[in-house]
Amino acid sequence: MVKSKVKKKGKEKVKKSTGTRKEPESLKKMASVYPKLKTYGLAIITLIIAYYGYLIRMKTAKLKYFIDPDTFYHFEIFREAVKHGIPSYFSRANPPTGIKLGGSLGLYVIPAKVYSLIFSHLGYTELEFFKMWTPLVGAVTIVGVYLLGRKLHSDWAGFWAAAFLAFSYANYSKTYSGNARGEAPFLMFFVFALVAMAYYLDEKAEWKDLSKSWRKILWGALFVILSWLFMMSWQGSEFGIGVLLLFMALYPVLLFVFGKMQELKRFVYDFYPVMLIVLLGALPLTGIPLIGYRSFLVFALEVYLAIAALTAIMLFGEKIGLNYSDKKHRFGTVLAVGVLGFAGAYLYFGPDLWKFLAGAYQSNPLYQTVAELAKPDWAYIKNVFSIHYVRGAGQDGMLYVFSIVGFMILLSRISWKLYRGDVTGYKEVFLAVYYAAATYFLWTAVRFSFQASGAVILLAGVLLGEVIVAIERMEETLGTKAMFAVVLILLFIPLPVIAARDMGTLAKAQAANEAVPKSWQDTLLWLKNNSNPLDSATSWWDYGYWIESSLLSNRRASTDGGHAYDRRYVLAKFFSHSGNAGEVDFEAWGLNYLIAWQSDIFKFNAISYLGGAITYGEYRGNPMFMPVGPQYGSTIVYDNKTKIYYVQVSYGGRVYQYIPDTIIDMGTGSVYQNKQPNVPYVLYVYPGNWGVLAYDKIAFSNFVQLAFNYLNPMNITESMKLRSNFVPVKMESGVNTYRFRPFAVYKIDLLVNGTPSNGTWRQVYSPFLAMKLPIGNHTFRIHLSAFGRDVKNATLIFEAYRNGTLVKRETLAENLHIDHLNETPITVSIDVPNATSYRMVLVQKGPVGVLDGPVKVNGKEVNPSFPIAPGKSGDMELTAAFRKDYNVTFALRAMVTYYVTPNGRDIYKKDFYLEPHQDIITYVPIKELSVKAGDNRISAHVSVPSDVFSTYMEKLKQKYGDNVVVYRKRLEPVFITEKEYVVWEGS
Repeated sequence: MVKSKVKKKGKEKVKKSTGTRKEPESLKKMASVYPKLKTYGLAIITLIIAYYGYLIRMKTAKLKYFIDPDTFYHFEIFREAVKHGIPSYFSRANPPTGIKLGGSLGLYVIPAKVYSLIFSHLGYTELEFFKMWTPLVGAVTIVGVYLLGRKLHSDWAGFWAAAFLAFSYANYSKTYSGNARGEAPFLMFFVFALVAMAYYLDEKAEWKDLSKSWRKILWGALFVILSWLFMMSWQGSEFGIGVLLLFMALYPVLLFVFGKMQELKRFVYDFYPVMLIVLLGALPLTGIPLIGYRSFLVFALEVYLAIAALTAIMLFGEKIGLNYSDKKHRFGTVLAVGVLGFAGAYLYFGPDLWKFLAGAYQSNPLYQTVAELAKPDWAYIKNVFSIHYVRGAGQDGMLYVFSIVGFMILLSRISWKLYRGDVTGYKEVFLAVYYAAATYFLWTAVRFSFQASGAVILLAGVLLGEVIVAIERMEETLGTKAMFAVVLILLFIPLPVIAARDMGTLAKAQAANEAVPKSWQDTLLWLKNNSNPLDSATSWWDYGYWIESSLLSNRRASTDGGHAYDRRYVLAKFFSHSGNAGEVDFEAWGLNYLIAWQSDIFKFNAISYLGGAITYGEYRGNPMFMPVGPQYGSTIVYDNKTKIYYVQVSYGGRVYQYIPDTIIDMGTGSVYQNKQPNVPYVLYVYPGNWGVLAYDKIAFSNFVQLAFNYLNPMNITESMKLRSNFVPVKMESGVNTYRFRPFAVYKIDLLVNGTPSNGTWRQVYSPFLAMKLPIGNHTFRIHLSAFGRDVKNATLIFEAYRNGTLVKRETLAENLHIDHLNETPITVSIDVPNATSYRMVLVQKGPVGVLDGPVKVNGKEVNPSFPIAPGKSGDMELTAAFRKDYNVTFALRAMVTYYVTPNGRDIYKKDFYLEPHQDIITYVPIKELSVKAGDNRISAHVSVPSDVFSTYMEKLKQKYGDNVVVYRKRLEPVFITEKEYVVWEGS
């Protein structure tokens, strides 16, 4: 491209005249050194830069735990890949079934093979290697970008791109130790695939004599293999396939329109076959699945065939009478075929044509709340593509600005060549296509900044390469040009030096503290040491991978960063509501522990929105919590004259007074109501004259009560119920852990005199006030809280123990039925013996056990939470684990998670809000069997009615019309038995 020179007579005369001047010896020496500097020096310096980039990325390896939450999960699956080759099942996500591993499992298999073949023999542990894997990938990518820039533009473009990439925050953000997502290996393999592609296209071949074509064959094979590797490395690697297909479509069109038919034929013969091999060869890999997107590959093949059809028309259209006499006619042909092709695609795919990227942007309420899917603004772009950083914040956005200028120069050259009728080479077209595609995605969602970093920084390198190459083209002696180039290089050198310094400072600061707070570490390690290995826990989904990690609690998590998305809505409903509105059937998840973290006040807009407590407008415009006090730039004031509490804030030279409707003193527990509030908030005041303003809709939510260990003063009964079902077991600096009980006694009343219907009752127990049961025969009123599910045909039993020995067991009630949304007390007579402890046990049918291995139907591994479709049958095999021996009914539980949108389905309307629901539709009984404690291999023939979901779906449609969105259906293997629930313990 820029290395080619067009010789002209005028230039030869200038050279002749300048050659008569005597050149200083120093410039002659520089002239002799300069070519070697470009050939060897830049390569060596790039290797040094890559090594230093690796050292910067390894600074965080000293931390005990990973920084990125997702990396905890990736480490667990990497360990499975080391053990099993291609992992297939993970038990600790999505209890009680676990998950069938999917997606692009090459993300784990590739590093596992590297570890097993090399690093394990060098004495590295799995954890040590995993911490260095992404920094190694980042360093190799730096070298790859140098080679790619060198091949597509010039030595200098490659060098500057490598130098910028080494110290770019956009690239560092996914390649430092402790962040092992798939983007980093994808970019590495993609860059090297492009290098191989460029060498392949540049090599000429004589196919009649393969001995003279081995280089082209080798580069073509490397391109295919590296393409498969980048596809294996990350679920989002569709981006790479899209770039290649776009290049494949655009470059031939340019060649055709400008009449370069020989070049078109050569490109088609060279590129189309290897691209077809890439796509067809990837299809079998989706069945393993090393590559995780079969449907997209089918779509890509359809696009490939469409491009091939267009190319065939371009090559052979004249034979069927098409007019290719000039550019206008050729362009008209392409335009007409393109319009027809798009219309055909729309008819073929329908509205789904626009849904291929739905998971990449904020296309539903859940994705609206994911920060990585938010649209970037200039402040964000500046932050990730700057040279200079101050306290971790980018100051200039210079790399992105450089890339824009480089892109404009590239376009101007393409335009000039097109104007002159000299169609550009494939390198310029590819650079333009790559940068345009990367820029489009960059401005779509913030998550794409890393993927875009390859193209952005490559074009920034092109800019500086253009400047230096322009000097090399000057009509001067080589020594003079070398001198100017060196001076210019010295002027540019401070840019990567500053970037290296600031990135090193940022990495050092990132390595100063663990990303997992000490309170969470202590909580999860306590859970690991004090709970059953089959137990599960939940918190907000961000911390699910911490719960699952073998480095921390090593327990099952109800939802996490990549699984059980449907449960996020249900969990949000629980956290953002209270009372009946916040009740959900957690037992269906096999939940044992719930963790509430005070710091989630800063995520509570998202939680409240997903839970249906607020509208979209409130989510965007009203903070759910606001810390107040001198340290936050505000003051809590009580005006003795007006008897009003308010928060005073000074801003922009003005003083504002915010009067909340309710004030709660956290020190004394007292409650005060302001008469004329002007903001819909409740003020929680703490000792020290600071507090928290809580939005009134969520101010007394389950989250507030559990995270802050506080009661709802407006409804003490609701708080009593909540605390009976969620028993505190560990409070650790704002991280509060509760043991979940589906059924629990929240109050016991003693009949003091009279009859049960009109007598006097005295409370003898609540979660906040426990008294000894009086010895003797007494009448009690038992208030039972059924959380999220009804009591059905149950038996209530009273037990008394003396020093741990059972001395009495008495049935208090049988055939109990209690509606969990309308609970009524049970009146019983108990002869209380003299004992050291007592408890009540509720016996009714309930789920036990968890799956502990993959599920197979007819010998094929299937999704454990939906193993067989309605209307189908087959032989099922699975492994289930139990705490003790049971006689159980093996069944499939049909469940549906959906949300209702009373104000319509436009998620961007201000009044949009949703109401999440989780309904158990029915149980499909399969088999009666006995199981033992521990793992049990279970097999049975399974047959599912065809209408197991459809009838219920139709009822939902009739009830809610178009305002119901079914998010997920489950058909989970479960085991039902007569289960004993301890609902009360006392003395």
